[in-house]
Amino acid sequence: MTRRTATPLSRPARQAGTPRRGRLRAVAAAATTGVVALALALGGATTASAAQGSSWGEFQVTGSARAYTGTMTLDGGFPATTFTSTSRQATVPSGSSTWQAASTPPGVQYGSSRGLPYLNQRPAQDSPTAAGAAVTTYTFASATPSSGWSFVLGDIDADQARVTATGVGGVTVTPDQLGFQGVYNYCQGGGTPSCDSAGVGDRPRWDAASQTLVGNPAGTDTEGAAGWFSPSVPLETLTITYQQRTGFPVYQTWFATRTFSASGTATVGTGETATPYAGATVTIRSAAGAVVATTETDSEGRWAVPALVAAAGYTATVTPRGADDAQPVGFSTATTDATGVDFVFPADAVVPETVTATGVVVEGDETGTPVAGREVQIVAEGSDVPLASTTSADDGTFSFAGLDPDKQYALVDVASGLSTGFSAPQDITGYVVPEEPATVAARGTISNADGTPAAGQTLDFVPVPDDPDAQPTSPDATVTTGADGSFAVDGLTPGGDYVIVVGDDAEHPIPFTAPALGETPVPVDLVVPTADSVSVDGTVVDAAGAPAPGVAVSLLPADGDVPVATTETEADGRFVFTDLTPGTTYRLLVDGAGDPVEFVAYVDRTLGTFALLADEVPPVQPPVTDPGTGDPGTTPGGGSGTAPSSGTGTGAGSGSGTGTSTGTAGGRGPLAFTGGELDQPLLLAGGLLAAGLGLVGAGAVLRRRRAASAPAAEVTSSGR
Repeated sequence: MTRRTATPLSRPARQAGTPRRGRLRAVAAAATTGVVALALALGGATTASAAQGSSWGEFQVTGSARAYTGTMTLDGGFPATTFTSTSRQATVPSGSSTWQAASTPPGVQYGSSRGLPYLNQRPAQDSPTAAGAAVTTYTFASATPSSGWSFVLGDIDADQARVTATGVGGVTVTPDQLGFQGVYNYCQGGGTPSCDSAGVGDRPRWDAASQTLVGNPAGTDTEGAAGWFSPSVPLETLTITYQQRTGFPVYQTWFATRTFSASGTATVGTGETATPYAGATVTIRSAAGAVVATTETDSEGRWAVPALVAAAGYTATVTPRGADDAQPVGFSTATTDATGVDFVFPADAVVPETVTATGVVVEGDETGTPVAGREVQIVAEGSDVPLASTTSADDGTFSFAGLDPDKQYALVDVASGLSTGFSAPQDITGYVVPEEPATVAARGTISNADGTPAAGQTLDFVPVPDDPDAQPTSPDATVTTGADGSFAVDGLTPGGDYVIVVGDDAEHPIPFTAPALGETPVPVDLVVPTADSVSVDGTVVDAAGAPAPGVAVSLLPADGDVPVATTETEADGRFVFTDLTPGTTYRLLVDGAGDPVEFVAYVDRTLGTFALLADEVPPVQPPVTDPGTGDPGTTPGGGSGTAPSSGTGTGAGSGSGTGTSTGTAGGRGPLAFTGGELDQPLLLAGGLLAAGLGLVGAGAVLRRRRAASAPAAEVTSSGR
């Protein structure tokens, strides 16, 4: 009797219906190809197949600021995709706090992306110029299908994204061929994320002439503004040139596919005398000629590929085990499953011999007890689609018939994602699968930096990989905090090392160790982490509201007059201060705009627009601005809407924002500041947490929702 222990399978995938913990561990261990089995009787096994489905892309990112590389993976035989990016920050949030709901336009076609990752990026520089734009280029290993897939650009508000692509042979893809589908706001509708109350109706606009998705005219930092595309021609590359217009924006990218199955039979002869042809290799090629899937016919001559991108022009070929041949068959999955994709060998062809592999599933070790109801799959050597799936009987037994005696196979334990290889003639009695692991629970509370409860926050408990160079996996558990910031979580590995990701802020995780088995968990008190450093910006205009270049701007300490940093406004009147210490109180002095204004640096934000007093406006030449690559309009000059404020006096400047502020300018009236009221000092707790724990990306991308939890009188701009 041969006893075999399951080992990690070398091909990553997902299994439909697997419990959350098992599914996530399977992803971490590089588990099986995802399938849904149809009820096709086959000696206790079912042929792996599926009907209409969809998937959202998965991202992996490596590298550092302005030199990122990564991969994007989609189901359905979509071409392997790599990308490079000059973004200064790139992260892969889990999708627990931000997603495309089923009620959104792409969600109607592809379903919800909730709990699935997406790519979050910043521009190369916070500058509304071509030099400040971040260029992200996706390169496809072979030409993409000309239908059945889409990409989504989200949070386009204080920014813009130019979309270009090349087709087969490097030809330029036209705006029409990019397949712009429309704009919407993913915060509206049923099942949407919890978004800021202001601006959730904001939508970008598509400028076809420049192929640019542009945020709202005022450059106001909102949430959920999105546009989506479904290219109508095969692409070889796709490039997103992302440029800041105001503030500190980020944008999000999703990819999705719609899939259908393909299935058929291979027989010798036709009609009532037809004989099943088992063990033949079936290869599926796309319209571009790329191999997108392989599988094998079972003991009844049947084959199935559960998910192919919804497209036309597929070709199926069969490789017989003998010298006989069968003609290739063309088919389409553009609108429905492709069934009846059959191969017929000549009537005098010899049907090759097949064998049956049997086994018993035991748990824990070779002396473990048999396991009933355990789902196992079989995958042929060189194939990427499970040949069949079955469930162990009450005594733990299972069998797979119709196997090629000269071929290697892998037996896959679906729950754990582990596998073992074997030759078809061998029995596999004593197939050892891991015991269901014991888990522990934890509970506690989490507060914002100012001490208020972090209510309604999503917490992802992400296991820290054993390999320090490995990418982190998906979370073992996800919970949402209560109104008092409390949480309770179960399903954690005893004594396991985790990082807790608050919202989608993968840049600032909280280290956490789960209780040991049998240990009474002690409630933990956590604090929402802050950035390693903070950047602020603003705009200076003259008394007439025109940009004022060359104006001196100083950053003063709260209790002194010696500047800690100085700069001058750029041609568009904008100034930026970077590397500020989180939680520190500063005073901002704009030369010619009155007394300094105090603020607390706690997130990346826009301080607003400052107007020079009439008798302080220096003579300047008209500003020369660079609209940037593909800029279809002008850089916005101010925010829109209203911002709450305190004090007396009125602000003047560009844009439609309103507000008041305190302070006088040497007896010449109130400080001319036109943004919202600057912050009151916040109490920051603890140190900066979890640097270098291997989460993808780098920098200080903070969730706007966290900023929204600050006092209502504060106006923030995290630029999510």
